[in-house]
Amino acid sequence: TCLKTMKQNNSGIIHRIALRTTASFILFLCCIPALRSEELTLAGRLCSAYEAIDTASCQIRKTTESGSSSVTMLSRVFYRKPDHIHVENVSPAKRRIIADGRKLYYHEENVPRGFSKPITELEPEWLSHLRNIPGTAMEHLSKLKGLAETKIPGTAEFPERRSYQSPKVFVVLSCDTNNRPARIEFYKSSDMKEKAGEFNYSAFFKVSDNCWIPCLHKAVLSGPAGEQVTETRRIDNIEVNKPIADNLFTADLFFKNIEFVPEFKDTYGN
Repeated sequence: TCLKTMKQNNSGIIHRIALRTTASFILFLCCIPALRSEELTLAGRLCSAYEAIDTASCQIRKTTESGSSSVTMLSRVFYRKPDHIHVENVSPAKRRIIADGRKLYYHEENVPRGFSKPITELEPEWLSHLRNIPGTAMEHLSKLKGLAETKIPGTAEFPERRSYQSPKVFVVLSCDTNNRPARIEFYKSSDMKEKAGEFNYSAFFKVSDNCWIPCLHKAVLSGPAGEQVTETRRIDNIEVNKPIADNLFTADLFFKNIEFVPEFKDTYGN
């Protein structure tokens, strides 16, 4: 019983570390100053390629490990432009996110209330989650496309490499020989001596000649206390630009007798 409780506690801790660590990278790249010119950077071109995607659905298995602890999150995701999403997490906690183009709804099982807000009033972190196409590298690329970039020497594996200085981290974007985003590295400064995290992308699903979705994401991150956190995402059963039923984005069909509040912090408590 004690061992089971310890494992449950460790899973909860790793789950929170995973959420905080992922959120920290989003926050690192928020509030980015826009370029004065309209020239398209490498990150901008890669993001523009995703405009070919109108709908996407897939299953995502994300495993986060730190030390001897591990937790796996299993999700089914449906995405449709503009601002329609349905995310069902079945492990480790059951929760659901639905956006119908006007409003976003979130509820986690055994939590007293749900969170809901008009999309026009959502904070940047929620908007990023809503508008990132599932399975893609958009969560990072979209934060780079407004930054000035510098070309840096390529390698045999990554012939195209660009660097970007955000307000808090120095970022290096590398493309493989097919010009697909294959690695994104985060450094604490431009001397590139201390790495804060790294994302590697592979097993690409081809949407078009210049648009690819990586079905395997492997990351090494620095946790809140400096510990090493590894994250592996596997994207399965992916479908792109196929019809998605309207009722998947109808919140009333999935949330029964749930009280929704406009502040996420108020979902817990009495």
